[in-house]
Amino acid sequence: MNLSLQTQTMHTAIDVLSSALIAEAEHRRSKPLKQWIADERLAMWSSACDFARQQGLRVPRLDEVELAERLACGHVDYARKWSLGIAEAMFGDA
Repeated sequence: MNLSLQTQTMHTAIDVLSSALIAEAEHRRSKPLKQWIADERLAMWSSACDFARQQGLRVPRLDEVELAERLACGHVDYARKWSLGIAEAMFGDA
């Protein structure tokens, strides 16, 4: 994959993942804390797996999604920082 296409795909991945998180976060108020945290992790992982398969990238492991989340905690743009971490994992061995 050439650099321009890789950059475009990376940005698309970040957008897709951020959108998945924002959509899942809409349900926070109706769930207990531990449940919405787990559901958001699963939503991000599911979205990442789907995107990676569609684009021929490495499918991230759930523990990589969780690590990216921990690294994003406290960041001013948590959703995009978490998404970036997952996207970097997908491109790691691409």
